[in-house]
Amino acid sequence: MVRIAYAHDGVNVYDMFFLRHLRKKNNVFLLTFNVSPSFVPRDVGKLKMMEPLARATAGIRFTEGLRMYVLWPLRAILFQFYLYMLKPDIVVGCMATKYGFYSALSRFRPVLLVVWGSDVLIAPKRFFLLRFMAKYALKKSDAVIVDSEVQREAVVKLGCDPNKILKFPWFDLRRVKSNTRRRNQVRRKLGWVGNPIVVCVRMHEPIYGVKYFLEAIPDVIKAVPESRFLLIGEGRLSTQFKKRVKEMRIDPYVRFMGRLSREETITHMSAADIYVSTSLSDGTSASLLEAMALRLPPVVTEIPGNKEWILHGWNGLLVPVRDSPSVADGIISLLKGRALREKIGARALEVVKSKTDWEENSKRLDFLINELFTESRSESAEKN
Repeated sequence: MVRIAYAHDGVNVYDMFFLRHLRKKNNVFLLTFNVSPSFVPRDVGKLKMMEPLARATAGIRFTEGLRMYVLWPLRAILFQFYLYMLKPDIVVGCMATKYGFYSALSRFRPVLLVVWGSDVLIAPKRFFLLRFMAKYALKKSDAVIVDSEVQREAVVKLGCDPNKILKFPWFDLRRVKSNTRRRNQVRRKLGWVGNPIVVCVRMHEPIYGVKYFLEAIPDVIKAVPESRFLLIGEGRLSTQFKKRVKEMRIDPYVRFMGRLSREETITHMSAADIYVSTSLSDGTSASLLEAMALRLPPVVTEIPGNKEWILHGWNGLLVPVRDSPSVADGIISLLKGRALREKIGARALEVVKSKTDWEENSKRLDFLINELFTESRSESAEKN
């Protein structure tokens, strides 16, 4: 059994996704600087690496970003100390500009870097330090996991050896199931039994462009007054979004659900009729694949990550980035055409079925971990 140190914040559905799989055949521990990791299986050990003032500032906005960059030398030292205590066989470091960088700086090998998206698509373009972190992590890691072609191209441009990249969508179709009874329960609870529902499942952070979805809602209501809008997620912009909804006087049509568990998210998505994402950047979006698996016709921005999955007019609609009128037009066309909605939704399901095979991809991941472990043991034996 391989002893794995999985390093990340533990607050993302992908953390739960990877940890659930890794724990099946390995002894897995979460290493995190986050005070309250929530997306972690109960049987996975948690090691919280607390730097000064971490608990005192945990609930204050922007402090994590400041600690992440200002205290990175201290974090790197703490990270190496905890690895020394844990003595893992493999370190899985998430995000090239964060835990992946700390992993690369440590003296532990092998390191499996999991690229998250913005760490290679956006961050390196914004700040020299972040570009250095990403390039260093990619160079020093023994293997790199990406979830899309756009991520693969980005890491290669940053200097990553193409031969050490493993690409697959982080998605298990078997874990996404529609339930008619639960769908009806959600609709009754919302008071929207006979209304067409549009759902957005993105965090309320600038990169996800949720404001462009909100600005499209008034035009949709004018065209289809019975339409309703469900937002799942939260973030730094949640208060601003709720205020804007009231300013536009559309609050009777909009419901903010906050952050839900993955199971509850799937249940609420299955109660909807259309999925919308106005993200400015993405790799392979889990919520998009979930929507497709639930036969929800998607209206999404025409960014490379989405275009890997959506052919405009066939299994979804692609709209320009930062273009609320186009978002509204796309939603309206689907709301007014039930037959079109059903046809696009059925095609969306077929595409996600044909392009995601977690049984096969999980074997590829397991093989990579075993390969890294075996090579590391062989190298250690040769040195001794």
